Amino acid sequence: MNIQWYPGHMAKTKRLLGDKLKLINVAVIVVDARAPLSTFNPDLKSILAEKACMIVLNKCDLADETQTKLWVEYYKKEYGSALAFSATQFKKGVLMSAINNAAAPIIKRYKDKGMNKTIRVLVSGIPNVGKSAIINRLVGRKGAKEGNKPGVTRGLQWVRLSDKLELMDSPGLLWPKIGSEDAAVKIALSGCIKQEIMDLGELSLKLIDILNRLAPDAIVKRYGVERNENALATLESICKKRGFLLKQGEYDFERGAKTLLDEFKGGRLGKITLESPTDFE
Repeated sequence: MNIQWYPGHMAKTKRLLGDKLKLINVAVIVVDARAPLSTFNPDLKSILAEKACMIVLNKCDLADETQTKLWVEYYKKEYGSALAFSATQFKKGVLMSAINNAAAPIIKRYKDKGMNKTIRVLVSGIPNVGKSAIINRLVGRKGAKEGNKPGVTRGLQWVRLSDKLELMDSPGLLWPKIGSEDAAVKIALSGCIKQEIMDLGELSLKLIDILNRLAPDAIVKRYGVERNENALATLESICKKRGFLLKQGEYDFERGAKTLLDEFKGGRLGKITLESPTDFE
């Protein structure tokens, strides 16, 4: 399944980030807790190589708690700082404290030099992982555009958090070519690629195969159908159970696929994580 999406504004964003790097003290990289490695843009590792970084596993309320803990430890070893968070469920204090801790060495260095400078924090990640929602949670108001679809933020936006702290919200940034089909599928299932460019039927079958392996009872419990290793047969059962039929009496696979994908993204199939750190050891 070939999934690629790299519109022109992403290339422009990458250039702008390079120009703005000298202004940035700390980088907060947001990933989706359901696919913490696949939703991590590998280009950011080189772009932000010399910056203090913190990884935020957002949407942890939708992910498997055991796997989230493993991923937090994984990213702590890689970058020194990581946090499980939900921009829709958690209070801002825990995230604010983590950002302050990440910025503390820089603040101390400025203080030792007698400098009283504003700390600037970049919030970055791929589309629809919740960057703007996190900023709005921190600010306590609608300071940045947000939406449950990729590509809402289009330009770099500065948001003042306090007299000493500013945040920069950046557009979601994918990399030019997603080399792994497995990663592309997980990115798509997390809602980080526009649905309009994808074959939703094929993607839903991929999801069924993954759920049969990772959470075999999820579809059975949600839709009241029998478990079936055949993904297409499972999608047929879902359409039949929900009454998704066309005028000719055929199954409305498009509606069934969209329902399955949307309900997975919304957490209605349970708390499911698509990958584990042990998969990449």
